[in-house]
Amino acid sequence: MSNAMASHIGDNPQEQTSTNEKEDMEGANCEPLRIVSEKLKNVKKLSPEACIFKVHERLRKTNPEAYTPLTISIGPYHHGKPELRKMEMLKELYTESLLNEAEGVGVEECWKKLKELEGRAERYYGDEIEKEVSGDEFVKMLLLDGCFIVEFVSRSFLRVLGGGQEYKDDPIFMIKGMVGNIVRDMLLLENQLPFFVLQALYDMLIKPVNLEFSEMVKIAFRSQITKGMKIISLLNTELNPQEIKHLLQIVHILCQPQPQQSTEDHEVELCSIRTASELQEAGVHFKKVGKISNTSSDETISLFDIKFNHGGVLEIPSFALYDSTETFLRNLIAYEQHSQDVYPMYFTDYAKFMDDLINTEKDVNLLRLKDVFINGLGDDKEVTCLFNNLCKEVTYHSGDFYYSDVYKELDRHCKKSWNAAMAKLRRDYFNSPWAGISTFAAILLLSLAIAQTVLSALQLHK
Repeated sequence: MSNAMASHIGDNPQEQTSTNEKEDMEGANCEPLRIVSEKLKNVKKLSPEACIFKVHERLRKTNPEAYTPLTISIGPYHHGKPELRKMEMLKELYTESLLNEAEGVGVEECWKKLKELEGRAERYYGDEIEKEVSGDEFVKMLLLDGCFIVEFVSRSFLRVLGGGQEYKDDPIFMIKGMVGNIVRDMLLLENQLPFFVLQALYDMLIKPVNLEFSEMVKIAFRSQITKGMKIISLLNTELNPQEIKHLLQIVHILCQPQPQQSTEDHEVELCSIRTASELQEAGVHFKKVGKISNTSSDETISLFDIKFNHGGVLEIPSFALYDSTETFLRNLIAYEQHSQDVYPMYFTDYAKFMDDLINTEKDVNLLRLKDVFINGLGDDKEVTCLFNNLCKEVTYHSGDFYYSDVYKELDRHCKKSWNAAMAKLRRDYFNSPWAGISTFAAILLLSLAIAQTVLSALQLHK
């Protein structure tokens, strides 16, 4: 066979070497390509049902502990953490107790039901779930966490109604502060279980009662979620179990104020207001509304019901601040930030209002002396830091800002020539007791000088 023929069929040594090198290079690049292709095929697509998320990193870093369970894990995101394992035994005890009280329903029936709900429950979680919490381990988690919540709510409900004496030896209710710690963790965005899972277990295991599980939650958590905050609609707000996503959403619904009628277009650019001290200088008076210990229906007691009337009075509902307040507010804000269908964002907008109103300890002191705050955090600096940090890395929706009308009215008030002039006078000449005394003394001396001049002129005239 000639060299030309050999070359034609690829037997040329130089060409063969080149071909082999090309194949080796393609083979080397093949493995990463295959890995990427497999990952793209198996990538988890965000379900339209996703509503339980990990708090995004920018928001989380402002106060990581506020979004992290300290006592008990619920759901897959914090499942199996060593520091939370102590509560696993109590979950098992509560599950056993609930199953023992159920009539004709055992663990097998519950497992079968939850296995049917497994796929839908997984779709409720918008972030990746660790492989260790998948398959049967995920179903086991739904069973233990779900039964614990149902039993805890049931026992709390009975204790609120004055019963539940048989639970007096329960370690959760025996240890002071433990109930509050459990509720605190149950209301974290990252620590949620799909509500339909809780509803299914409740329907299977609780003896037939004429009470929806959502209504039982409302009554059981009443003292915890209204601590320091007045929620007039708590007991008469209707809940649709079919629309409830998780326990944190129930609290958000219960806290919503009655819809307000606005006389102005809310499609305005988001702006700021002056601080409490500056508003006072401009002639704004502060008035606390309601009493924390009094929830009578004739009082304005919604946390969000802030109003500015034409008499120059800014009305703010009185509320108390405790160690648990920041975690409570942060997780409801996080829920709003991670939900596409929640408008107005009451807690987000409230946090912005208070952040604008408070800049220094002087502003907190002013509001506290007006009984707007009951400060259970310590000094006024703690309150200042709370509200100044609460809004960091938070996104606002200007077109649906709940306090647009209040902002506009306050801005108009401060821009009126008389109010602006008085604000300047107070700032320049009465910004401290000594400055005020000096100004008063100067005015007095000037008045005496004028009076003396007038008297001298009168005497000359005579």
